[in-house]
Amino acid sequence: MPRTLFARSAILGVALTLAAIGVAQAATNRYLAYSFAEPASAGLDVKPPLDEFDIVASGRIVVSTDWQRLSAKAGQLRFLSSRGTNCRYRVTFSLRKRLAPASDPAQYVAAALPAASRAYVLDSGAHGSRAFAVVRRKTSQGVRVDGLSSGVITRRSDIAPAGQVLWGDIRVTATSRPGDECHSGTYREALGPQMGDVLANGKMNFRFVKTAR
Repeated sequence: MPRTLFARSAILGVALTLAAIGVAQAATNRYLAYSFAEPASAGLDVKPPLDEFDIVASGRIVVSTDWQRLSAKAGQLRFLSSRGTNCRYRVTFSLRKRLAPASDPAQYVAAALPAASRAYVLDSGAHGSRAFAVVRRKTSQGVRVDGLSSGVITRRSDIAPAGQVLWGDIRVTATSRPGDECHSGTYREALGPQMGDVLANGKMNFRFVKTAR
């Protein structure tokens, strides 16, 4: 869709601007960047000579200023996306790292985030070395939309054993509030493409943290 492509280009431009001038000045635009990371308790062992460290996943996303930030658990980002007075979505982002064989990112995402049918896929694609998808879930009440962006973040032999690589996942779940009236246009034309834009331009890496052992 042209509107989605335009938004995706705009977010990419803002991401580059943020890298150059910082969040404070870019806050006058329509988007804000947020960085987050897994808690140290989620660390993955590193082989010698850096075995005094673990690694945790870190990420960076750019979201619309229309999304109101909410309090969140460690390692998460949460927002409230309003679609009129009777429809609001709670949107939660989290990170995950996973050791698995190397494969095509699009196939990895399709396997990790299956859709009931093609009609449930709200957005999908690739950006750089990462692939992403946004899928509506079948629910008996309310609306739930899940998204995933995945790519290989390292092939280092002191982190990934032979035959495997370290994948990095940016996960997002959006749920409507109990009692809200969210029609299909709110997630097909607005929320789903917005989530796709965020995932398409999301960045992920890892960092070393000192262990207590």
